[in-house]
Amino acid sequence: MNDRTRFGAALGLVVLGGAGALLTSGRAWQTVTAPRPRPFADQVVDVSGRTLEPAVAALGVVALAGVVAVLATRGIARRVVGALLVATAVGLAWAAVAGMQAVSAARARSLVSDARTGAGLDPTRPPGVTIHAEWPALVLVCALFVLLAGLAITAWGHRWIALSGRYEAPAAARSSADPERSPASLWSDLDRGHDPTGEPGGPS
Repeated sequence: MNDRTRFGAALGLVVLGGAGALLTSGRAWQTVTAPRPRPFADQVVDVSGRTLEPAVAALGVVALAGVVAVLATRGIARRVVGALLVATAVGLAWAAVAGMQAVSAARARSLVSDARTGAGLDPTRPPGVTIHAEWPALVLVCALFVLLAGLAITAWGHRWIALSGRYEAPAAARSSADPERSPASLWSDLDRGHDPTGEPGGPS
């Protein structure tokens, strides 16, 4: 696999991981059922990953910002960005594992009170919590994508192309080109009264 392929694959993994974590954080990771005395119906609240583990959405944004940072940097700076992406992946995995654990009874009541109302809840019966583990599991997969990309960027990113090199200033581009002047530029000097055999743009 050449450097260009590694570069594209790493950026693609970061985009998939960051966007996937961001989107998945909006899904219901847990459902809280708070009992109430009859004839009142129980309070049922779906708790999103964004509410349960706010770090998931924040780290997803950080991963996507890492794509821009990789494109804008080169050398050691790019390897530092790769290390930050590795740390981002670890944070995503940590938050995903935490999201697989049922919230405490106290927090469950708090979540119900914030989303609905705490009025009429039965204080003697703890809320029931249903875990939707598929969503935090997907965040673990996203974390793996970001981790692999971060490791690749840390190891090889300093050798990959830099975006800024493609937008080199015209003067710099000319300085790196063949120093021989073209016939057209020589005729232009003659028209302006300059001596083409002397310094470019010098007096005749």
